[in-house]
Amino acid sequence: MMPVRARSPLDRVADALTLLAAALLFGVSAMTLSALGVAYDQAGGSFLQKFHPATYMASLALAVRFIARARPLGWLAEQTARFPGATYFVTTWIVMIVFAAVAQKAPISPIIDSFLCSVAFLVLYADADERTRATMRVALHAFMFVNACIGIVEFVTHWRLTPYVAAGKVILHDYRSTALLGHPLVNAAVGAAYLLMLLYGADRAVGWGLRLVLVGVQLASFVTFGGRTAIVLSIALGAPRLARPALEVLAGRRFDMRAALVAALSAPVLLAAIVLLAQRGTFDGLLERFADDKGSADARLLIFQLFDYFSFDELLFGPDQQRLASIQNTLGIEYGIESSWFGFLFGYGAFMTLFFLAAFAALMWEFWRRSRPGAWALFLYILVQLSSAAGISVKSLVFDQFVVLLLAFFCDWPREQRAPAAARRALRLAPERA
Repeated sequence: MMPVRARSPLDRVADALTLLAAALLFGVSAMTLSALGVAYDQAGGSFLQKFHPATYMASLALAVRFIARARPLGWLAEQTARFPGATYFVTTWIVMIVFAAVAQKAPISPIIDSFLCSVAFLVLYADADERTRATMRVALHAFMFVNACIGIVEFVTHWRLTPYVAAGKVILHDYRSTALLGHPLVNAAVGAAYLLMLLYGADRAVGWGLRLVLVGVQLASFVTFGGRTAIVLSIALGAPRLARPALEVLAGRRFDMRAALVAALSAPVLLAAIVLLAQRGTFDGLLERFADDKGSADARLLIFQLFDYFSFDELLFGPDQQRLASIQNTLGIEYGIESSWFGFLFGYGAFMTLFFLAAFAALMWEFWRRSRPGAWALFLYILVQLSSAAGISVKSLVFDQFVVLLLAFFCDWPREQRAPAAARRALRLAPERA
């Protein structure tokens, strides 16, 4: 256990702000901000509107945690030794922000929003008390369940909670749901990460019965969100986890008869439901996306043609962004470069990209070393997702959301002993002592 340390009122404020930041991160999508008239990822609007509310709230929570310490600068120095990989990442990240603003004359909000919450929550969640952590876990379970249910309702009723907006255009012809997370592919990506965490043993306090319900609802929501990469990765990475217990039972391992009875009774019902839904055309939209990807694969191949338009120096230090946008339009790459790594290459140049990828690897190691066995599937999942979509090379909260789920459900944290009553009473009357 961690040593006893009485928590100050400011610590409790920071914990509350951490919970609020998580609620904003998951519950307020770019489409929600657009519906509210905030020019978050659209042209126009003030500079302050270009940052997500969760970014502001996480920054405020960190600031409160900082001033809550008796020796703030000493506490800050401790974090560099506590999180060396994150420290290296933040250093490189700041350099890249300056490079984007000064050299590339590019907006800095995408690179800030894509990573700030993931770094902030590493510190905030690690320093949170057990009550805050438990509250966040329950809230995230509830959110993912409700979000999937909303997606299913939207799919069945053809009604949307918020308008589906992409690249500033309202999309009316797409069947996919947007729910609370906004873009269908964001819903699918985050839902698949959550599904894999459940399969690999996330949150040990959740029993197998509730876990099956949560997994089932996420699986059903995949039909409504239509993320092909998320679906394929869920099957490919989830299958080894499901196959192992089956093989152990066949080898003679004892099993819970209640689970066997539930499986025997539910399997025919589930199969009949799938057949009935297939006959009613429920899966037609999803199957059509696998048969016709609307040019998504072609857009990924067109990325390689971009190399023909730039010199070696431009590729090394980053091409002019207006010219890059013009060439993308000419080639028909309408919605951006669908690969985070190529997006960084053409956005910031090979020189900065190599440094940043090394820093990103250090940040991923910071999460990896705290993760439970089975985390290989989760890290492989997010790396493939980022490789096949714009992800972190554009303004997106997907990585931040993945990190928060990982910290809450799949990382082990030392428990902090409760401070004695006398210490708690003294704390109310005097400032915290180092």
